[in-house]
This record gives sequence, C-alpha cells and structure tokens, in this order.
Amino acid sequence: MPLTRSRLERRSPERDREDQRPGSRWTLVTLDGRMPVADGRLVLVERSVLARIIEGLDDPDADPGLPEVYLGELTDGSAEGVTVRPQQGQGEMTQALTELVELSHARGDSAGQPLEWATLRAIAPALGAAEPEHAALAVTAQAVTAWHVDHPRCPRCGELTHVERSGWMRRCPADRSMHFPRTDPAVIVAVTDGAPDSSRERILLGQSAAWSGNRFSTLAGFVEPGESIEQAVVREIEEESGIVVDQVRYLGSQPWPFPRSLMIGCTAVMQYGQLTPDGDEIAQLRWFTRDELREASLSGEIVLPGKVSIARALIEHWLGENLPESGW
Repeated sequence: MPLTRSRLERRSPERDREDQRPGSRWTLVTLDGRMPVADGRLVLVERSVLARIIEGLDDPDADPGLPEVYLGELTDGSAEGVTVRPQQGQGEMTQALTELVELSHARGDSAGQPLEWATLRAIAPALGAAEPEHAALAVTAQAVTAWHVDHPRCPRCGELTHVERSGWMRRCPADRSMHFPRTDPAVIVAVTDGAPDSSRERILLGQSAAWSGNRFSTLAGFVEPGESIEQAVVREIEEESGIVVDQVRYLGSQPWPFPRSLMIGCTAVMQYGQLTPDGDEIAQLRWFTRDELREASLSGEIVLPGKVSIARALIEHWLGENLPESGW
C-alpha cells in the first residue's frame, strides 16, 4: 500500500525510559505544516546547531502544542536519531530556522537542487518513490505534531499538559492523567457487484458532496466504538449507498495523517438494495465495468485518487493494472 514501503525504527522502549531528543543527531524542521524537501529527500539539519539557535531565541511562552518530538532512526544508518521541530508564524525564530534549513541544504547531498517547503500531500508521492524511509519520517512527523497541536490541554480538567516520553505522551500536572497520540481507524472499501464474468463485474465509486469537479473514489467511513472492521464496512456502505454488502475481506492498511487516520482497505460484495446516494456525504454513485473505468479515467470523464492514496491502490487492484497518475 502507498506510504507503507518502509518503516522507522521508533525505539519505543528506549524513548519511554529516557528522553531520546538530546542525543539525536538530526532534526526535521516543519514550518506552518510544510516540510523542506529537495531532490526527492527531506532536508534534515544538525540538531546540535539547531539547539544553539533555539537556546538563543526560544520563547518561554511558545505554543505548548508545538514541542520537539523524537521520531526514530533510519535503518540504513544515514540518520541516527531524528526529531521533528514544528514551527509556526513569521517571528525571529521562524526566520532563523528557515535560514538554518537553507544553509543545511546548501551543504548537503542535494546541494544545487531547488529547495521547496511543501505539504505532505504534495511531497508524499515523490518521497514514497525515491526515499521510502523519508516518507515514513514525514508521515510520522505529520501525525504526531497534528496531535500535539490539537491536544495541548487535559481533556478532564483543561490544564495545560507537560510533554514526556520523548514527545510521545502528555501528562496533566493537576490530576496526573496520561494522554497519548490518537489514531482514528477508518474503513475504505472497493465494493463490487459480484458478477462471475470478470468482463461484466462492476466496481462502485462515489463522488463526495464536498468535492468539486468529476472526482470519484471508493467509499469510506470511520469505525465507531463497539464495531468490528466488518461491521463498520457493512454499516458505512449501507448508510452511504443504500445497498447491503457481505464477503468483507481485508486487503491492507495505510497511515493517513490528515490529521490522524489509519485507513483499513477492504473489499466487499453487494447482496441487495437500491443504489441511492445519501445526499449528505455522497452526491453521486456510479457502477463501472473494467472497460468503462479504464475509458472514463483515461478520457478525463472521471478523476481518480492519486497514487499516494490507498483508494487508488484498491481500484487498481480490482482493475488488474495501473492507470496514469491523475494529479489528484
């Protein structure tokens, strides 16, 4: 599945016992949610140099939702210990960090290549193809920093929490409760009509009410408390399309840190029901045979999800071939 070609050595036991941030060699600096990339690689800076800049400029009243977090290390040994340092705004600190990243880029392996500050959505396809471990770094950084930004306070009493365990836990100083990064499971499903003839079998795609243009994708929804994956698939498909499915099968999963989902890819087969968009989340539903899907995609009649998405992987798995990148 996309964004899953490599994993980080997260050193979870070590980071829980002792703060791994001071001993890390490299840092990924993010700016307003964007990451520095050049020549298909993230631009990392020496943490020792970064620490000197922070020591001179750090604001004691800085946003508590933007702490430094230990990410892990790359298995090839090229980055022994990596943290992420999120930054927002246009102050003196931001300027100094931006200059440091640009200087590190000028001296690094990608010197001479254009440096770009870009969102994970924009850079994920290139990172996933050229540097899978850098993609794993970027995905982890996006997910964990989004959690810190959204959850700086204790959900019980509202007190500002303190960061512990190398940035992977927040503790309330008032009631001592511990809080950890969230991951929200969601199912995403390639629904077919079950026709035994592969040339006549159809896949169901929908157009979200929030999308403009002619974008179509597989149906998806969050797993609710008390549900299994299979139950969530049946409920979501019936709610969004009006049909009942069974024969739910798991194909694979993908981290989707926008802001903190785990997409669980499944297939299912229609049993009965009248195809009816719910009119709230789904504006339009269409069945496609393989030939129809191929023709509609290549002609531009419909636009499918980009290759970084598990939805695209599900569609191409059913189709039995790859389609050209859509740019979505």
